[in-house]
Amino acid sequence: MISVIIPIYNAERYLDKCLTSILENTYRNLEVICVNDGSTDGSPMILQRIKAQDPRVVVIDQENLDLERARNNGLDAATGDYIAFIDADDFVHPKYFELLLECMKTTDADMVVCGVRRFTENEEFSIEPKPELRYKKLTAEQLAASCFPRRVVWGRLMRSRDAQTLRFPPEVRWAQDSLYNLRLIGRLDDPAIYEIDAELYYYLQIPTSRFHRHAYESAIAIADWYVRHWRDPRHMKTGPWAWVLLYHAITTTLRTRYQASLLKNRKLVRKSNALLRPMVTDLVRDRYVRLKYKLGFAVIALFPWVYRRFRVWNDPTFKDSEKEFIKNVGETSKFP
Repeated sequence: MISVIIPIYNAERYLDKCLTSILENTYRNLEVICVNDGSTDGSPMILQRIKAQDPRVVVIDQENLDLERARNNGLDAATGDYIAFIDADDFVHPKYFELLLECMKTTDADMVVCGVRRFTENEEFSIEPKPELRYKKLTAEQLAASCFPRRVVWGRLMRSRDAQTLRFPPEVRWAQDSLYNLRLIGRLDDPAIYEIDAELYYYLQIPTSRFHRHAYESAIAIADWYVRHWRDPRHMKTGPWAWVLLYHAITTTLRTRYQASLLKNRKLVRKSNALLRPMVTDLVRDRYVRLKYKLGFAVIALFPWVYRRFRVWNDPTFKDSEKEFIKNVGETSKFP
């Protein structure tokens, strides 16, 4: 059985479509755990209606706490052999669970990740009714270089025996997906992570400013959590992929330091430097990390100007992006 965990807060506009896509999936052996995080709109009524129609639906009501605690309550209640997280404003392919589970069993994978189709609220697009099941095994370096496989917990299937050993830390309010996902993978001994080459998860992209405060908070929060809770040598004793979390924390902190310097935010620059020193030290000492990463991060951390030179060299439009960033973000008072 697959336990599907859906945190819900004021999602009445999308909830019917989300739940219908799950409950009408070709794989039927589901436990659909809907955690209502104190919604004040019509979401609770929708949940009760659908629960009355389908016994596979479990509704948990909690006061308005936060996303990570809603997911933790879902993990506490899950009884299936596998765990899948889905956000209430997204929906999935009609064969979503069938194809992910087929890949999981065929390859004896620890986690299976699918392709993601981003869409906007008024966008219409067609869905491939019978996508071909093509998949590949990811290396640690491919995971580190990826976006969705590394950064989120939805769009994948994982084993309960692994997923339920962890909880989302409440002190990390932003990018808790990345932290949970990379901690889980890092704890596995030589993990088998497979990626399906088909768009099976449909992610609603709500328009927001490209540059916002959360990007800063998430970068600093993950790096700060790492330095306080998972520093060397403990992280190297968990598994050969544990360095991917460290890689993620360093890259986001480097970007934060650079953007803070553009805004002349000296406080944030100093905070970033303080976090980078122990993290780069751990990366250099990690026997699983290739030499090119060790040298590259060490040089960029010590000489901030190298980061900009490297980005300009790799992206001819980078200078225009700098101007856009400064224009969109504006005054430094918006940031810590």
